Amino acid sequence: MVSATDLLTLPLFEGCDPAHVDFFARHSADLHVVAGEWIVREDEGARFYVLISGTAAIVKTIGARPVELGEYELGDGFGEIPLLMGSGMLAGVRAVTDVRVARVDGTVFWRMMHDDERFAETVSNNMGRRVALVRHLAIERPSTVCNVLGDSRSPSCYQLRDFLSRMHVPFDWDERDGPECDVIFSEGTSLHSPAIRELAERLGLSAVPEHSCYDIAIVGAGPAGLAAAVYAASEGLDALLVDRYAPGGQAGTSSRIENYLGFPAGISGEDLADRALRQAQRFGADIVVVREVCRLEGDAGERHLVLEDGQTIYARAVVLAPGIEYRSLTAEGCSDFVNRGLYYGASQTEAAGVAGKNVHIVGGGNSAGQAALNFAGYAENVTIVIRGTDLGKSMSSYLVDRIRTSANIRVLTSSEITAAHGDQRLERITIANNDGTSETVDTAGLFVFIGAVPRTDWLEGVVARDKMGYLLTGPDVLQSGAPWPLERHPYFLETSQPGVFAAGDARLDSLKRVASSVGEGSSTISMVHEFLASVAENDPARRITKEHVGT
Repeated sequence: MVSATDLLTLPLFEGCDPAHVDFFARHSADLHVVAGEWIVREDEGARFYVLISGTAAIVKTIGARPVELGEYELGDGFGEIPLLMGSGMLAGVRAVTDVRVARVDGTVFWRMMHDDERFAETVSNNMGRRVALVRHLAIERPSTVCNVLGDSRSPSCYQLRDFLSRMHVPFDWDERDGPECDVIFSEGTSLHSPAIRELAERLGLSAVPEHSCYDIAIVGAGPAGLAAAVYAASEGLDALLVDRYAPGGQAGTSSRIENYLGFPAGISGEDLADRALRQAQRFGADIVVVREVCRLEGDAGERHLVLEDGQTIYARAVVLAPGIEYRSLTAEGCSDFVNRGLYYGASQTEAAGVAGKNVHIVGGGNSAGQAALNFAGYAENVTIVIRGTDLGKSMSSYLVDRIRTSANIRVLTSSEITAAHGDQRLERITIANNDGTSETVDTAGLFVFIGAVPRTDWLEGVVARDKMGYLLTGPDVLQSGAPWPLERHPYFLETSQPGVFAAGDARLDSLKRVASSVGEGSSTISMVHEFLASVAENDPARRITKEHVGT
């Protein structure tokens, strides 16, 4: 345990009342951390730390990569800024050498600040220097990883920028005419008109799976898949998470999610996905992006996932969280302008580009409402187009209320887009009303949020689905009449294939909300544990391991 003697020799406690130092010591956790391990990670709850021995590095994630910002040495205290701000840790701290650390919670820290003038003075002086550093970091842009040169009217260039933004990779953008796009990296190398997969591999973001066999393979890195990866890895399962594009799924295109528990000021879909991704990686899950699963094969306890390049991954259990995608606008000309003024979803990439212009949003759900409010901060005018007569039928009331009081958002009810017009980029749209009238108006962007279809076509004939393609689980499997080979009933989130579970928006009757998807993703893991235990108990010979991957 920490004693006052351990602390009194440190500069932080020099001149402090020994009784106050003894109070601090008695309420401290005594942490011994070996070199290379984390003392505290970025975004963890704020506490105050004092380095009794050793050296530690300050590490912050910038552009999806850890960057060392400096070091703490013997006697340094840290954590006061997050406590002052009421935030999580602004950076992680990792032991460079074996270290010993005294840790107290906020109550003890503020008691010391109130009771001991010398301690408060020293901490305040340190705080002043660190606030200056935080200010410097806030205005000092992260090191640019690459520069993208291309035409914003090009769909391929849009996808490159969107992918880099979704993966939190800092980049510059230089506009130039022409269909081709170049990516120039900071060290001077470049890629000419790369595919997303090629760019991801160049950045080290699309790794080959570490193993050929896992306890659990999770398909889809939306909220449900990310939650499953976090809980699986944290509970000791070898977990693989595979996504066809980038983490976040449909939620990743949401400019702000304001009704998700624990974020009173809201959080963007990109940021929520980034935090969840880093959390899953922290617990040891293998993450593979820009790789698509094409087939599901094998029997219970020995599932095979076949990737688009033919690589096969073996898993004892599978969680399907492929998510959904927005329906396409079928109006005349719309297909010609996809990612050239017409976008499905609304990533942050396009927000600044509509400054002072008029934009249109199609759809009446929460995602449409969040996008409208986000664009209202940039665009001159935002118009929401819906077929229905009441925006409140499918949108949360808090969003409806804010839209109604926003001066530059208008809602066109009983209306629909019937045509899109333009040269190399969308320039105008035709809107028809139920009264038979129509108008053609200029637009700088059309953002579509209409309906959705599950990404489950690749599972046809393998896993039971309803007529719309949604995955059946639990009681719905039995009621559908789909074959079920076991005596026990399927678990609530288990599909018609034992050991294959479904979570999130692609599951029939899911609530299509971020919170419910996270709940389903995490809930699948308890059922996976039950399934794996039953496989080991009933047929241990069929239990595959990393040494036995089957044929």
